[in-house]
Amino acid sequence: MTIKVIIHIGPPKTGTSAIQFSLQRDSKRLAENGIYYPKHTTDINGISSGNLNSIYENTSSGRVVSNAKVVTLLAECKKRGLHTLLLSSEFFFERVSDITEVLPDAHFIAYIRNPLDSFESLYNQSVKRHHKISPIKSLPKLPQLYLNKLDELVSKFGVGRFRLRSYSNKAFVGGNIINDFYSILNIEPPIMGKANINTSYSFEALEFKRWINQFCSPDLALKVDKILQTFKSSSNSFSLIDPDNYELYRSHAIDALGSFCSKFSVYGFESLLNEVSSTDQKDYREQNLDVSEFTKVAEYINNQAPEVYKSICYALYLSSYQPCFNDKYGQVFIKKYQLSEVSDKYMFKTKSLNFIKRLFGKAIEPEQLPINQSAPDDINRLRLKLGLAESISDVDILKELAFIAETNKDIGLAYLFMKRAQKLRPNGPLINSKIKIYEREIDSSTVKRDDF
Repeated sequence: MTIKVIIHIGPPKTGTSAIQFSLQRDSKRLAENGIYYPKHTTDINGISSGNLNSIYENTSSGRVVSNAKVVTLLAECKKRGLHTLLLSSEFFFERVSDITEVLPDAHFIAYIRNPLDSFESLYNQSVKRHHKISPIKSLPKLPQLYLNKLDELVSKFGVGRFRLRSYSNKAFVGGNIINDFYSILNIEPPIMGKANINTSYSFEALEFKRWINQFCSPDLALKVDKILQTFKSSSNSFSLIDPDNYELYRSHAIDALGSFCSKFSVYGFESLLNEVSSTDQKDYREQNLDVSEFTKVAEYINNQAPEVYKSICYALYLSSYQPCFNDKYGQVFIKKYQLSEVSDKYMFKTKSLNFIKRLFGKAIEPEQLPINQSAPDDINRLRLKLGLAESISDVDILKELAFIAETNKDIGLAYLFMKRAQKLRPNGPLINSKIKIYEREIDSSTVKRDDF
């Protein structure tokens, strides 16, 4: 039996997370209809890379398609008596050429979104998930990266290999992306409640996240992200594009979509073009959050998850040498806690590892990094990396790291190393003296604290 292979490639910001969530929950019923959808993991926010790891493996030269994994998947599909292998990942969008080399008969599903919506949505996602700090760019021409890339792929591999669908409420079969996707599979859509996956931020949440991206670790940012998705305000619907630019970009989007749809068959393209032409811009907001708006978000985080608030506060203290500590938002945020109240928690590993990487002057793989809060031999690993003699104590190593950080004006990191040294030598006079100096220096820039 020949296995049919269908690969959903996104592209990004076309409901992929919702589709993958639904397929994962509905895998049993899909199998009853002859379709094998391999399981995949999700993060705490329900976000996933989909079936990326089902066919790719990590090598020293990067991710490559694994022939062995592909053979295993096809064999498993045949073993189960199923006729179709279904895979989904946005990562596949940029790797269609690689995939066709090992799956030459694969067919692809892709959604076409209004490039103007994509531009804003991708920026918001870059703040939300990829630690973007800068405001949205004002460009002379609307970027159409995904549309241009899709044009290239369809032209290269043939329109017969692609099912192109309009990402538009007016074009969706059944009125939503899940129903529409299942219509491609010729299967009745599942009956399940609406899942809030990768929920969009309000304007206040977006700007708050953009600010903390300056100093928060990825792990902490992920926890904040989950909370911010639940923060609601009157600015849940907004646009960051200047109205004049918006109308210019709208004309660019209409021209680009018209050109694409004249070349290739796109389901529902007339509805999509009509939506682009007629939809009013959302309320325009300049990217400058009022202190009162910022405070509401901070209060919300503190009420929802006080430990996450403390983690942010501590990360901010460790970044006291950066402008964000002394700006209007930083002063609002740290007013609730002194450094000593949040100090022995969080962030040690991330800050230390980044510092050590700078000392080495080169990138180091995570498993090679010498400091790990949970491992008792972390200093020994650092000793080996630096070629230090056994006669040099762990305390001396930590003190010297603190002095280097202090010299480089990173008082937060100096404090972090010296606190670690204090655990090993609680009564060391120099250590305790330096900790007091660091605390005074960090605390000296703060405003008078009071409760919210």
